[in-house]
Amino acid sequence: MAIAPGSRFDRYEVLAPIGAGGMGEVYLAQDARLGRKVALKLLPAAFTQDAARVRRFEQEARAASALNHPNIITIHEIGEASLENGGVHFIATEFIEGETLRQRLRGQPLPAAATLNIATQIAAALAAAHAAGIIHRDIKPENVMVRTDGYVKVLDFGLAKLTEVRKAEGGTRNEEADTLLQIPKDNPQSAIRNPQLTDPDAVMGTPQYMSPEQARGEELDARSDIFSLGIVLYEMLAGRAPFEGVNALDVISAILRTEPAPLRQHAPELNHELERIVGKALRKDREERYQHVKDLLIDLNDLRRELEFEEKLKSKTAREMPRAEATANLPPAPVTEPVQPVANTTSVQFQIPRRALRIGLAVVVLAVLAGSLFYFLRPKPALTDKDTILLADFTNTTGDAVFDGTLRQGLAVQLQQSPFLSLFPDERIRATLRLMNKAPDERVTRAVGREIALRQGVKAVLAGTIVNLGRNYSLTLEALNSQSGETLALVQTEAEGVEQVLKALSQAATQMREKLGESLASIRKFDAPLEVTTSSLEALKVYSIGADRYWRDSNALEAIPFFKRAVELDPDFAMAYTALAVMYLNTSQEGLAAEYSEKGYALKERVSEYERLRILYYYHLLAIGDVYKTIEVLELTRRTYPRDALTIGGLSYRHHEIGQFEKDAEEAREGMRLGPNYAVMYERLGEALLCLNRFAEAKENFEQELRQNIGGADPHHYLFKIAFVNADAAALQQQLDWASGQPDDYDMLDLQAEVAAFAGQWKKAQEFSRRMINSTRSDLQAIAAAYAGAQALRAAALNQTTEAKTLVTQSLVVERNQWKLSNAALALALSGYSAQAQPLVDELVKRYPQDTLINGLWLPTINAALELQRGNAQAAITLLEAAKRYEPAAEFWPQYVRGLAYLKLNQAPAAAAEFQKILDHRGEASLSVLWPLAHLGLSRAAMLQGDTAKARKSYQDFLALWKDADADLPVLIEAKKEYEKLK
Repeated sequence: MAIAPGSRFDRYEVLAPIGAGGMGEVYLAQDARLGRKVALKLLPAAFTQDAARVRRFEQEARAASALNHPNIITIHEIGEASLENGGVHFIATEFIEGETLRQRLRGQPLPAAATLNIATQIAAALAAAHAAGIIHRDIKPENVMVRTDGYVKVLDFGLAKLTEVRKAEGGTRNEEADTLLQIPKDNPQSAIRNPQLTDPDAVMGTPQYMSPEQARGEELDARSDIFSLGIVLYEMLAGRAPFEGVNALDVISAILRTEPAPLRQHAPELNHELERIVGKALRKDREERYQHVKDLLIDLNDLRRELEFEEKLKSKTAREMPRAEATANLPPAPVTEPVQPVANTTSVQFQIPRRALRIGLAVVVLAVLAGSLFYFLRPKPALTDKDTILLADFTNTTGDAVFDGTLRQGLAVQLQQSPFLSLFPDERIRATLRLMNKAPDERVTRAVGREIALRQGVKAVLAGTIVNLGRNYSLTLEALNSQSGETLALVQTEAEGVEQVLKALSQAATQMREKLGESLASIRKFDAPLEVTTSSLEALKVYSIGADRYWRDSNALEAIPFFKRAVELDPDFAMAYTALAVMYLNTSQEGLAAEYSEKGYALKERVSEYERLRILYYYHLLAIGDVYKTIEVLELTRRTYPRDALTIGGLSYRHHEIGQFEKDAEEAREGMRLGPNYAVMYERLGEALLCLNRFAEAKENFEQELRQNIGGADPHHYLFKIAFVNADAAALQQQLDWASGQPDDYDMLDLQAEVAAFAGQWKKAQEFSRRMINSTRSDLQAIAAAYAGAQALRAAALNQTTEAKTLVTQSLVVERNQWKLSNAALALALSGYSAQAQPLVDELVKRYPQDTLINGLWLPTINAALELQRGNAQAAITLLEAAKRYEPAAEFWPQYVRGLAYLKLNQAPAAAAEFQKILDHRGEASLSVLWPLAHLGLSRAAMLQGDTAKARKSYQDFLALWKDADADLPVLIEAKKEYEKLK
């Protein structure tokens, strides 16, 4: 079914055909709503009657959309549309400009460096898929795209199978593939007459790239993908596949029975380690193969780095060759030792070789001795890439306050760009000072630094000193062993005047990196001078004060003026703009956060690689709202800086906000491994566990955080939620008692408002909300507005429509950002104010065209609520399909609206399923008013089904939760009437 360019269906305009395969045709199209190009994969109308094809087509979308990784194609939408000649199922994905790996190969081998670059990215994609319980089952060059910038994307999860599903179903074989292939394990030749082998859609996988177990139709696991990747690796290096034949059966027979020709037969210069890696991936016995693709990825990355280093050495040698060749071409030196007379020519012939032999042996002996001495006496690196270093404050003997804090901040900037060094975070320094019963703003002298390092297992302390030498300044950096106090490395430089101090500090930092053990190759690659961060000593000074204010007690408001002053002093200070963006984000001023992240982004090309990656991350997070792009940047940062805990924390939260709580917890645990006693990691892990209904584990996590004295208010807020879920009145009171001593703990007032609404006590909820909003400081009005928006949604859920509208107005007074607009629009839509909600929807569409959650979650939910108010329940359900991907992170709103829509349609089982989802996942929004209302929804669904016993039980559960609810609440009055009819 060819579709002509210019054709339109749904919101897509077809631009041109891209290709076709057994599972459908692919077209380049324009998304009219979001203004972006996409690839559309269409299942022909003739196939829609084939349930298996449709199932596999939809399975591809589900499998790929469950994965979020920069090397895996992004699925935007799966849907069904009507054309003039029939309906069509489609998947809309990102459009990738580039070529397939098959096109890149063109029957020729690739260089080892290019092969490793592509293979590591494929392996990284598979590692993400396997971690999610998904095996690809069809890794081949046609399913790998190489973008024009060298980035790799793995495509076509159409054959992917969720391993967890197979385990749940039981069985020891891959029944589907077994039925289709009909290849006996011990006699593959007997399948020669199986007609299904000639049907490309019948073979589950491509024969040339199958694993032996896949070819035999056995139960598959992730090691099958490793074998297929081994085949692709072999083909990239050899220019031909390892298993060949005249037909599919010959190929399968070769996979099962023969070993591939040695790679060196096709690539004589191949690195031995690379040949070993490929060989291990291609072991026929999967128990002898790499057991996890992460292990393969580690070997590939290690080899890639080794080859890059060797290449740089070769380049260096090549640059030095002309001088060596010139020396070799000089005439021989004159003989200075007199030649002894000889008796005859024969004697002469033997004397000269013996002398040469003695000299040669002496040279060899000296070389061996020198090599031995070098090995035993060579300087050992002071640190390894597993060690951490703590920065102490500089000793400033100049009397000039401009250097206080500034030089330490500058040194931190310089060392952060090193992938080799890992700096002990400032947040953990402040937390450790509290454990030591010291003020969090106490100066970290050498002695204090060593004490912190000893407590936290930090290998070294790096201290600095600046001395005034008249016009010049002397800078000293000294790395100390935290246990013994001995000097591990010492660097001294001199600056000719105050204006050269930052330059001298940069040079000293570079020398220190080398002395601490970092390779020259790494230093050359990541050694931007401090001037690219800022050339202004004064700007760096006020920036350091702002950073100190924030890390000391998380006071973003106090930090903002200092970061503002920094960009006034140096308008090119990129990281100061980004720091401002983060501070505005933390004070619920998302509009200003986006504005300043854009300013930092405009300067991204003039900073160090570490700063550039941080700037890119916050730009895509705050200005664009593209979650997947932020994940892509964070993954790149992790590959470059594998020990950066902030990066792992960011990955954890990004997975959380799209509802991937298991992945959230996994990243948080990795962050805790990299940064033990790091408060943000406890909070990331605890929140993930809470959303997974693992309340006991979450409670222990937050209590441990408090025992470590590293948490602020957040662990108390989470423990309050857990106590409420557990109906633990004593634990609830314990957290309230703590909050009573915290005058500015507005979050606890909001939690109490949420608890009151949960119990149907709307008047009490409003009282807490008013207290919270009215007591908020004037400089925190944006936060108060955010609380008003949350309260507006509770009002809408409880049918308090007038109050909902008033609260919406309050929420939009200070700033109209994406979250305040979304809350306001949804509250108005649920309250029946469609005319007032629609302009907010239009504003969201216009201002946030690339925001993942606005477009993928909140706009579908808001539009569904609007359709529901208009009486179009079926349209509401259709709109909510797009939200399913993210709805675990939506605090029940899509499920609740969908449940209401199904009730309107009298589809009781479907309605009950939606309300049950809410009840089964309480941890996703443990205080939400929608949780008790889900009991009411379940009651009404049971009534529709005629199941009075179940309806009665659900009404009783609801009324028990609302036993102290406001008697005049319309929702309660209606529920009681319905219940009375059942008695």
